[in-house]
Amino acid sequence: MARKRQEPSAAAEACIVRRAGLEDAGVVHTLLFEFNGEALQPGALARRMLQVAGLETLLLAEQGGVPAGLLVLRIVPTISDPEDWAEITELYVQPPFRRQGIGTALVCAAVEHCRERSCAELSLLADPANVEAQAFYQAVGFRRDSCGMRRRV
Repeated sequence: MARKRQEPSAAAEACIVRRAGLEDAGVVHTLLFEFNGEALQPGALARRMLQVAGLETLLLAEQGGVPAGLLVLRIVPTISDPEDWAEITELYVQPPFRRQGIGTALVCAAVEHCRERSCAELSLLADPANVEAQAFYQAVGFRRDSCGMRRRV
């Protein structure tokens, strides 16, 4: 059953960022669906979370006990460098909670996790048309780096 989204209070409460657990699969499903228009069903998502544990970390932001956003962080081992690197693969904050520091708190938590894992750098891909997201990422310390490409296999 989908959890009803609540509006934030006028006096915004402190944002708490924590690692999501299997018990959060329903909330994560809802947030990913809102962001991407698709998501694994909660049971399949929980199984996938188990499969990728150790490579991907899911951070959940809550404000006043209400899920407000998420960040998925992938640790990427590399054979060409003694240090791993990391990539933010998903970052979403629900519209009613935007511009309240939640995205920044999620990125800061991801950076701290990267430091704990001794990652050399943190990267992400942003849609070239999403100027607002690019401005946010630059404001939290990212710089424009390269052109991303992909293909289906």
